[in-house]
Amino acid sequence: MFKKVILLAAAIATSSFATWDYFALPQNSQGSFKAGVYYDTDDDWSQMGLKVGARMTIAPNFELSLQGFGYQFWGESECDKKDNCGYEDGGNGLRDLVIGGRYALNPMLNLFIDFNLPIGRDKDDGYGTTAPSSHEIYLYFGAQFHNDIKALKGASFGTEGGAFWGFRHHSKERGLEFHFGGEFDYQLPSAPVTVLLGGQFWLRLFRSEYDNGSKSNAKLHDDWSTQFKFWFGANFALTEQVSLNGQIIARSQNLKKKAVDGTAIGMEGDAIGFTLDIEFKF
Repeated sequence: MFKKVILLAAAIATSSFATWDYFALPQNSQGSFKAGVYYDTDDDWSQMGLKVGARMTIAPNFELSLQGFGYQFWGESECDKKDNCGYEDGGNGLRDLVIGGRYALNPMLNLFIDFNLPIGRDKDDGYGTTAPSSHEIYLYFGAQFHNDIKALKGASFGTEGGAFWGFRHHSKERGLEFHFGGEFDYQLPSAPVTVLLGGQFWLRLFRSEYDNGSKSNAKLHDDWSTQFKFWFGANFALTEQVSLNGQIIARSQNLKKKAVDGTAIGMEGDAIGFTLDIEFKF
């Protein structure tokens, strides 16, 4: 179990979906603010915290967003004192801030770029705990395509493909990854409710590296590692400006062969969890 925790520690900063969503930008000078909680668990490990975000179309066809910021209440494995785990409850602290931009080339096609600003706490509280941040600077950039489904009134889909480029942090450098995702939304005809179903696939195409004290960086042999994520949720429109959003999320990581000493750069690890937030449009 503790090996899974170590793998998760390097990916806590990326536990959001990065881009705000897969769909159209708000109208000019419009935007929204949201705040909510998240929870993930796997065996005896769990994490929970608060996330806030905001977005606004600040120029024609250009959206600026702030995502993922907040406070992690805990990130730890349960452990009885008799087990001599050697750590206290921990994993709390500020999260990183993701600064995102999306540009609409036309009503159906967006270009996007996200930049992770590692301002969160990157120190754990001992063996078995996970810090809110891995202190990794990264860029995530690509394109989105979305459209209504004419054969089913109230239905739409959004897709996304992008490259995830992580920079060196704590003597480690993540290999280049490609992320692909999609979501199906359906607005019920008899209620102010939209149900959604989505998934995402990550592929690490190049090997990661780390400084093991030798003259040249060691290869981690983790190319072709994969991550699958699925989510199901609903949006409840309380008013025209306020909505309540909830999702159940499941993810699974398949990290390929690591270095001899066990060093690894995880993706997001294995977990089941949920997010619940309230969003205010303006």
